[in-house]
Amino acid sequence: MVKKIVTVLSAGIICFLIVACIHFFSSTDTERVLIKVKKGDSFASVVATRLKENKLICSKDLFLGLVKFTKSQGKLKAGVYSFSKKDSMFKILKNLKNYSKNILRFTVPEGNNIKQIADIVSQTIDIDKEKFIKIAQDKNLEGYLMPETYFVVPGETEENIIKMMRDEFNKKIMPEMYERAKEMNVAFKDIVIMASIIEKETVDREEKQIIAAVFYNRLKKRIRLQSCATVLYAMGVNKTKLTIEDTKFDSPYNTYRHFGLPPGPICNPGVESIKAALYPTDTRSLFFVSDGNGRHLFAKNLVEHKQNRQKVNLKKELKN
Repeated sequence: MVKKIVTVLSAGIICFLIVACIHFFSSTDTERVLIKVKKGDSFASVVATRLKENKLICSKDLFLGLVKFTKSQGKLKAGVYSFSKKDSMFKILKNLKNYSKNILRFTVPEGNNIKQIADIVSQTIDIDKEKFIKIAQDKNLEGYLMPETYFVVPGETEENIIKMMRDEFNKKIMPEMYERAKEMNVAFKDIVIMASIIEKETVDREEKQIIAAVFYNRLKKRIRLQSCATVLYAMGVNKTKLTIEDTKFDSPYNTYRHFGLPPGPICNPGVESIKAALYPTDTRSLFFVSDGNGRHLFAKNLVEHKQNRQKVNLKKELKN
């Protein structure tokens, strides 16, 4: 009898606290938060912690108490959930028990610019591409929209998607990376610009640091970067080879005409390219040329560079 009374009292207290918590934390904030729950996650700790960190619940312990009180242990399902900050604990718990697959997914590969990202996103979710581009460009976010796989709900706004990608950049760029830039005496915005060029020059992880070193070496010696990728970005086209006329294209992004880095990133680089810009290889190389097989030949001077180009041209002729 006593045990039954205690149970009833406990249930009443839990209900009172939940109602009080809901009342105290009631919000008109309609921004949605995505919570990823992986298989094997301990719902008793990990999920409740994520909900609390995202300010979706007022108390981790209270939420766990609700899970226990409603006998929901073992009934919560892995997946990706979209919650609003005005959702009650009851609604959050219900959704976790009745997972809906009404979540859209898109992947942004490394090296895409804002316009290309708008195209990728629009293939999955109904957005206004021009609005997406304008918001991102007005906020100078070229280079800061982190390549990643994203989960969104239907009807998500252009601004929220952009914010999600910018937040992912902030999450992946660790404090020590900013510290490293200070050690190099390079502004972090210039690290991102350099990383964006590296991203477009090679997909080979090992070569990224070498190419970073080549560009830094050229800057130190007051040699123009002469990156084809910067010219293509300026022209807004995609081609495998530049013409002599292309290299004369009038734009501050044309590193054949202008010394130093372009005024901004030419794409949105991944973490590996950013790390390469922060930790270039120790080499004296000043030139590189594509070997036609996805890698490059490097040279310390113009004579070696010409020899490498002859090797590449000879290989092409033999293939033909």
